[in-house]
Amino acid sequence: MEKNIDETLNNDNLIFGKDKTNNIVSLESNDNFIELFIQNEGGEVNSYKVPNKFWILCNKDLGGMRRLNGNSYYCWGKQFLTKNDLYKFKNRHYKEDLFLIYDNKEQSMVLKGLTYYKGMKPKDVSILSFDLETTGLNHNDDAKILLISNTFRQGNIIKKKLFSYDEYNDQGEMLQDWCHWVRERDPSIIIAHNGNGFDIPYVNFIANKYEVSLNLGRDGSALKIKTKESKKRVDGSRDIMYFKSHIYGREIIDTMFLAINHDAHTKKYVSYGLKQIIKQEGLEKVNRTFYDASKIRENYKDKVQWALIKEYCKDDSDDALALFDLTCAPQFYLANNIPKSFQSITESATGSQINSMMLRSYIQNAHSVPKADQIEEQFEGALSYGSPGIFSNCIKWDVASLYPSIMLQYKIQHKEKDPNCNFQNILQVFTTERLKNKKLAKETKNSYYKDLEQSQKILINSMYGFLGAPGLNFNYLIGASEVTRYGREILKSAIKWATGKEYEQFLQNGPISESTDQRLVDSES
Repeated sequence: MEKNIDETLNNDNLIFGKDKTNNIVSLESNDNFIELFIQNEGGEVNSYKVPNKFWILCNKDLGGMRRLNGNSYYCWGKQFLTKNDLYKFKNRHYKEDLFLIYDNKEQSMVLKGLTYYKGMKPKDVSILSFDLETTGLNHNDDAKILLISNTFRQGNIIKKKLFSYDEYNDQGEMLQDWCHWVRERDPSIIIAHNGNGFDIPYVNFIANKYEVSLNLGRDGSALKIKTKESKKRVDGSRDIMYFKSHIYGREIIDTMFLAINHDAHTKKYVSYGLKQIIKQEGLEKVNRTFYDASKIRENYKDKVQWALIKEYCKDDSDDALALFDLTCAPQFYLANNIPKSFQSITESATGSQINSMMLRSYIQNAHSVPKADQIEEQFEGALSYGSPGIFSNCIKWDVASLYPSIMLQYKIQHKEKDPNCNFQNILQVFTTERLKNKKLAKETKNSYYKDLEQSQKILINSMYGFLGAPGLNFNYLIGASEVTRYGREILKSAIKWATGKEYEQFLQNGPISESTDQRLVDSES
């Protein structure tokens, strides 16, 4: 039986997950237990262990499985104390239609209803920004780290430190000292610009070269880098390939990924280079020393030049921190709602984030979940028309949240896949909250409301794309095509009202009406 939307509109379990723990700054999913890292009022981070089990679902009972609530496709589940036991079961039944989440953290967060940063703002969380100066880009015999610039912030306290190669016997000794200093500072977030593409792989290469371990984890464990390549979408035609890294109990954030996410709709950045963005955003530090970075490799052995280089490099880590502060808020606040780590949210697509939220809404209540529909055919999209030129006597209309409004107005939902109407509930809550926070941001000029509104805008504007995406449990191709159909009808009606022409006439003759009232219509999808 379906629930009325109004009955669950304010259901915090749906929006935030059923676990109400505040101030989680990181977590790790282990055999038998989840380790939660929780920040207290004084800024200190303590760890707490709660029971953990790994889980897998199937469309039939494979022995010893539990029948889940509801009648969705994956209606049988089994839990395991260790990841090894889970994979033994999976490998034994490899011919069966099984479903599991491969990311350990997301697995636990979906089941337990956990999310990050409840009750926190970005500047509440301790953060370390670092930047390398090296002799080159390649991993070869000549590779050397000359400097490691660091800026650590905890609340209003900022500490800076520059590690220099000439103060150590070798590179390995410098890296060990750096790791020790990082553990002493104990940041919850570690950032670097293009850290996934350059800084982290380079540091790891030098560490391996000198046979030292990069023990950066909160448990003293080493940095880990996956051997399987991952992909970060830049736009419809470009991807960045990289290898995901992991530090136990900390989030690794690449500010270049944040910049890409920030620039997704405006496309204003000339490039994603750190110095270029800092200059374009007017974030350059006043009175800082500048040096031609391309000359560092040639000049670092000259004592006079070396002093200038060190003076220049000591502030490099400030730039990544400034960019983090500018761009992090939407993903940070989404971490209140999405059952993924903050790091994963910055790296993953919004469709997978919404799917994870939908999975949690059922799995945290031991309810069965649907199988993803195959996307084997295309459907007609939106209307797109441009008429370049200079026009006078123009007026512009902006349709506020067109697709989210269509999905709400026409109740676009898959009743069989989503019997509790959770998609509609989530969309309604975030749309309402977005409009409320947008109004508050305008009235109060408080950036907090602007940041919340932007995070909510990202989510609701992604929910249409989520419906038509492949590989997601709650996708709904017919629903996605219905959204664009209604959108086309609305725009055609608006064009006729504004120009006096049917859409086909409008395309043939251009946007200017024969009447003396010359008007154009614009839409936001």
